[in-house]
Amino acid sequence: MQHEAVDGVVIRVKDFGDHDRYLTLLTKSGRMTLLAKGAHSLKGGQRGVSQLYTYGNFEYYRRGATLPILKGGSPIQPFYGLSTDLEKLHLAAYFCDLAYELSDEGEESEELLRLLLNALYAVSQDRYPADLVKAALEFRLSAISGYAPDVGACDLCHTVDADYFYLDVMNGALICSSCLSKRSGIKAPTDDPSEASLLCRLSPSALMALRYLISAPAERLFAFSLEEGREREEFCRAAETYLLSHLERGFDSLQFYHSLQEKG
Repeated sequence: MQHEAVDGVVIRVKDFGDHDRYLTLLTKSGRMTLLAKGAHSLKGGQRGVSQLYTYGNFEYYRRGATLPILKGGSPIQPFYGLSTDLEKLHLAAYFCDLAYELSDEGEESEELLRLLLNALYAVSQDRYPADLVKAALEFRLSAISGYAPDVGACDLCHTVDADYFYLDVMNGALICSSCLSKRSGIKAPTDDPSEASLLCRLSPSALMALRYLISAPAERLFAFSLEEGREREEFCRAAETYLLSHLERGFDSLQFYHSLQEKG
């Protein structure tokens, strides 16, 4: 019987029977799944590290070729602040869904783990506005996953100075407002979702924020600001649209988060 330990954050849980639970962790070495026996028991010694969003040290053992079994562990950061607000809770669920989607077993994930932990901490502690944390995470995930847009200059005329730029989502490029008006058959985005899904308007300050997010140090990723209003809304919409378009999928957790925002 082989005993091991690993630091990781619980990004997915799945109940098994009346007492047990499968835990999917994101670790520096990628994704892994453990079987937590008795995770539902109030007296279970594993309960403290068997909760979604918990970052901890997980002790486990292997018995042959079966799934590793959780032996015990200790929380490092349980992110209790997430449980105080439904929007925070479901935004965190979306973050974890993204981490699951962009990781795999045996695939080095140190940068992804650090990004997820920083985002969970920022939201749980109200360190930064949640909408900006979400947008920063989405744009940075696009970058580390190989989908980073070229945000240096207009893809057509190469200007770096324009009243507005548009993010060409599927081509990962910028188009200035002047070039956009000259392109045959393409109009500037309106409130029509079908248009906004392809071209997202970015104000100069929003573009500056995007350029920052592509290359900022991990520990300073959320240290930027955009005033509330249209520019910030467009920036956040662009971040979500860009990542989900390249992943070619949506997430139930994100839909539920947006439904809570609408009710609020």
